[in-house]
Amino acid sequence: MGPISFAEILVSIHFGVLALLWITRDPGFAPGWGNLFPDKYVTDATPAMLIAISLFMWPSQRPRFLCCKDRNDSSEISPVPSLLDWATLNRKMPWSVVLLLGGGFALADAAKESGLSSLVGNALSTFAGIPASALVVILGAIVAFLTEVTSNTATATLIIPILGELSIQIGVHPLYLIFPATLACSFAFMLPVATPPNAIVFSYGTLRVRDMVVAGIGMNIMCLAVVALATNTWGLAFFKLGEPPQWVKDQHTTVPTSPAFTGIASTIYSFQNCTGLT
Repeated sequence: MGPISFAEILVSIHFGVLALLWITRDPGFAPGWGNLFPDKYVTDATPAMLIAISLFMWPSQRPRFLCCKDRNDSSEISPVPSLLDWATLNRKMPWSVVLLLGGGFALADAAKESGLSSLVGNALSTFAGIPASALVVILGAIVAFLTEVTSNTATATLIIPILGELSIQIGVHPLYLIFPATLACSFAFMLPVATPPNAIVFSYGTLRVRDMVVAGIGMNIMCLAVVALATNTWGLAFFKLGEPPQWVKDQHTTVPTSPAFTGIASTIYSFQNCTGLT
């Protein structure tokens, strides 16, 4: 491999500075450099763009003028290529992934602003007669299928407001539906368009869509079963999901809470009282 080159040193420094800027922008426990600017003026994309621009400016070879010049080097001084050039960026950049994520965010924002989220939430109130434990499985399967054709983040952005509306319609704790559905947004195992890592792996051409579907469907089923079991056992006790918050009760005017949900919650609370976990 040989000694580390000047370009490799600079790229490592750029990566370290990028990570430092990301961490210190808004660390949470103390004010970050992002507080120097108006609210939402800088995001995580700001350091990434700054570092990308810097890569176009820094040379890929050690300077050979002024104090950096080697006295034994008599060759003519000439321009050197930068660390990053547009031809390399245009060839290596996965533009399809950028368009995939951008389209997903645009779709989610359009659904929210147009009122589609509320409309779908009201339509899903027909699930009110289904036991809540079964509803977790059904909604998880729907979300897992949806996340196969849109990005994970876009699916979560689209589905969480809908489930918030649905929880009010059927009178259950919002987190009882949102927790498993949010986890199901990450069950993007079957299709190349499901998530950027899938698209990147598929772009190498060594896998067929059929290969990903066969391997992914089993993982989806297994993950849905684990999430449903966890939500209806220790999830109820740990997050106290058996009783909806007061604001849900105030807005809930349609149907009563599912009897199956009430039964499960009563069992959990009885266990808590017996073991002193309350």
